[in-house]
Amino acid sequence: MKKRILVIGDIHGMWDRFMSLYGQIEYNPEEDMLIFLGDYIDRGDKPLHVLDWMYEHREDPNIIMLRGNHEQMLLDFYASGESGELWLWNGGDKTRRGLKAQKELVRQRCLDFVASLPLCHQMTIGGKEYFFCHAGIDPEQPLDKQTEESLLWVREEYYDNYRGETVIVSGHTNVDWIRPGTTTPIIWENMILMDTGSYLSEGHISCLDILSGRIWQSKD
Repeated sequence: MKKRILVIGDIHGMWDRFMSLYGQIEYNPEEDMLIFLGDYIDRGDKPLHVLDWMYEHREDPNIIMLRGNHEQMLLDFYASGESGELWLWNGGDKTRRGLKAQKELVRQRCLDFVASLPLCHQMTIGGKEYFFCHAGIDPEQPLDKQTEESLLWVREEYYDNYRGETVIVSGHTNVDWIRPGTTTPIIWENMILMDTGSYLSEGHISCLDILSGRIWQSKD
C-alpha cells in the first residue's frame, strides 16, 4: 500500500501554478500514487508545457493521467478537420496556436498521447471503493456502464443527485459554483470535488492526499 494517494484537479495550462504545487507535494514514486483528473490544456498561457510534462511522465507506473473534456475537445477538433468552434470558444485557441507551431510529427505525438488517456480509474483504498474521473457520473447508471458523455461533461445531475457508497473523485466543475466562496476541494462522504478554479485570478490548482486528507494548493 502506498503511503499517499495524491489526486490533482484541473490544471488548464497554468504551468507556473502547477509547478508551484508539484514542488510542494514532493512526489516520491516509491511511496506515492499520483492521479490527475484531466483538463491539462486550454485557458492558461502554457498548455503545451503541461502537456509535455504529462507526456514525459507517461511511463511512470505510479502516475495515472485521466482524460478531461478539454482533451476530448482537442481530439474532436482535429478529427473533424479543424471544423467546429466549441474547443476554440472554450479556451482551445491557446493550445491550438501552440500545436500549429509544432512540426507535424510532434503534433501527432500529442494527439496520440491524449487519445491514449483513460476516462476513469477505480480502486479500493482502506476497504472503501473509489472511482476517479474528470466530470462525474450518471447516478442512474452503474459505474461499469458510464458513458463517455457523462464521465467528461456531467455537472448538476451528478453532484446534486449521487447517493451511492463508492466515493467519486472528480474535477470539471469549479467548487465555487457549487458552494459559493469555496476555494478548497469539497470533501463529502461519497464525493470529492477537486476543481478549484486553476485559471482564475483568485483560483488554485489543488492536490489532496486521499489517505490523510491533507490539501496542498498552488501559489502565484
